[in-house]
Amino acid sequence: MLDKEVFFKNMDNLLMAFPNWKLDVRDVETMKFWYTVFRSFDNARFAYMVDQYINNEQYNPTIGGLKQHDTMPRKTRDQIEHEKMLAGEIE
Repeated sequence: MLDKEVFFKNMDNLLMAFPNWKLDVRDVETMKFWYTVFRSFDNARFAYMVDQYINNEQYNPTIGGLKQHDTMPRKTRDQIEHEKMLAGEIE
């Protein structure tokens, strides 16, 4: 689950990178909405997505635009099961 500190730090990064973006971070309802959309992300995945967006886009962020940059490789189910098996053998 996305840590709120990580969320706000990265949203601030987006605001610095896109100074014309009209997102009002002081509006509680707006920030709740944005956090709700991304709360299932882990911290590293969210930060990676934001960095990719900042480094590759010229237009103000949108939810859809950010999600297009959610390209951090994910482990397959087999990889996860294999890691669990190996951890069981080591313990």
